[in-house]
Amino acid sequence: MSCWSHRWGENEPLLHDIQDKVVYKLKEAGGFMKLQSFCKLARHMGYHWAWVDTCCIDQNNNAELQKSFNSTFAWYRHSALTFVYLSGVPSSSKFGALAKSAWNTRGWT
Repeated sequence: MSCWSHRWGENEPLLHDIQDKVVYKLKEAGGFMKLQSFCKLARHMGYHWAWVDTCCIDQNNNAELQKSFNSTFAWYRHSALTFVYLSGVPSSSKFGALAKSAWNTRGWT
């Protein structure tokens, strides 16, 4: 299994947005593009399972949400590969940009 570490942004696909649907057939917009890119990358790397917190956790269930937050580290630790999406760090950024990015200064999963 591969995991996706990122900061939650606007328009992230939620569990009810993708449940019983094929991710690759969803409209490519907003957070769906990010999700589809991750799934394609995971598949390309040979993984059949991909875990993304925004759409694998029922955010309407407070008990599940809290349990999931408390278990996140274990999911990453047990994943074969964790991809990190750094939305605020351009690939051509200068030295130190990662340390100053919102990904490191605010909560992330």
